[in-house]
Amino acid sequence: MLQDWKEHWEARSRRMRRKIERLRLKRVRQKKTPKYSCCKNCGTPLEGMYCYRCGQYALDAEQPFWKYVLQYFENVYQFDTKIWRTLWYLFTRPGFLTAEFNAGKINSYVHPFRLYMCISVVFFAVFFMLVGERAGDFDTLDDGQLRRSVVEQLGTPASATDTTVYLYQAPRLVKTLSLRFGVKEADKIVRYQPVDNPYGLSRTTLPRLLVDSCFLLTDITLHDWEFIRKSRALANLDIQNWIDGRDYGPDNMAAIRAFHVDSTRIQMADGADSLVLHPQKVYIWTDNAEKDAEADELQKQQLINGFVSGLSKWTPFYMMFLLPLFAALLKLFYAGKRMPYMWHFVHAIHVNTVFLILICIPLVPLFAYGIDNMLATQQTLNAVQQNFLRITFIGFPLAMIFYLLVSFHTVYGQGWGKTTLKAVLFYIVFTAIAVLLAILLLLWVLAMEADMI
Repeated sequence: MLQDWKEHWEARSRRMRRKIERLRLKRVRQKKTPKYSCCKNCGTPLEGMYCYRCGQYALDAEQPFWKYVLQYFENVYQFDTKIWRTLWYLFTRPGFLTAEFNAGKINSYVHPFRLYMCISVVFFAVFFMLVGERAGDFDTLDDGQLRRSVVEQLGTPASATDTTVYLYQAPRLVKTLSLRFGVKEADKIVRYQPVDNPYGLSRTTLPRLLVDSCFLLTDITLHDWEFIRKSRALANLDIQNWIDGRDYGPDNMAAIRAFHVDSTRIQMADGADSLVLHPQKVYIWTDNAEKDAEADELQKQQLINGFVSGLSKWTPFYMMFLLPLFAALLKLFYAGKRMPYMWHFVHAIHVNTVFLILICIPLVPLFAYGIDNMLATQQTLNAVQQNFLRITFIGFPLAMIFYLLVSFHTVYGQGWGKTTLKAVLFYIVFTAIAVLLAILLLLWVLAMEADMI
């Protein structure tokens, strides 16, 4: 059985090599004749599409625009039939392209470094563009006391907007309901009139369902109580007669006037009668009512934007640094083969190219479900989405280990037992080093942005 399987793959390999040779001969024999007989740059008689003296391509200046674009990609990235053949063998025959390159068969495929640069440019451009769009989701990661089972009932007849309370950080509640939980027209379900700071205490009208299940009673902060008490003491509470000279509108005045205050008289130690004011209880749905939510949100947005910008700048350098490190580890693991370092480097380029393409699979949920949902899967993702996440994040490392195993066996030609041991050990060592370097890079970028803020 094992012998039959081995003969089958050897026959398949021979057929593949014959096919590659036919394609190479077809490309060599392909007749292309220039539109003119002499090179327009140096005047040398042409014997093909390239001048053998100066190397200029015999460009047809009267050709359509789409041919200019096609020639650009062919000349810069070799995006002719080579790219599809290269990608096909890259995934279907791990290690085959490395063996071909090390054997001197370079022109039949896209050059390894050129392929890696092209894939990495596209990958990082798309990745950081999408990450930049999703970065705003971090503003709504703090869902406080909210629960999805309660939020899903919003918008039904049983959850009419019929209750008015005083609530801290009502604007953030609207944003969280809209962005994190996908509630449509959240600003109509939760309507608020700020007392002072829009992100502080507000007179809020919303469904009773949220108040009873997701909010907690708390005491009003000293700052807000002093503001309300001084404001209500004014003889004429209007926009022209306002404390601190700040510009407030009718919503602020309505919220201050409607705030309920009880008063009692107590007997002092000296026998005097004193009036004591007791403000009503207020609600909170986040962790800290005294937190300056407006300044906190602006600071968080600045930190996130700077962090993403820093990563987009340094991550490509980090990936480029991993290539020689990967090759150095290969040379260490296969020191007995006495291969030149460049052979290992080509192998590293091919494996990391596959990594950049395959890593897009586990990144799909990041952009499909959002960063906020990814960090709270039990509340926001259904069973199908959670299973997809598990399969993706378990399948990706297994696929990379399998690719390394076959690639190592093809390139270095050792037995399956020894190759399996080396592939697993190599994967663990390199992943540990790469993760450690990634953590250091993240901490460094985060520290730089924090110092700037």
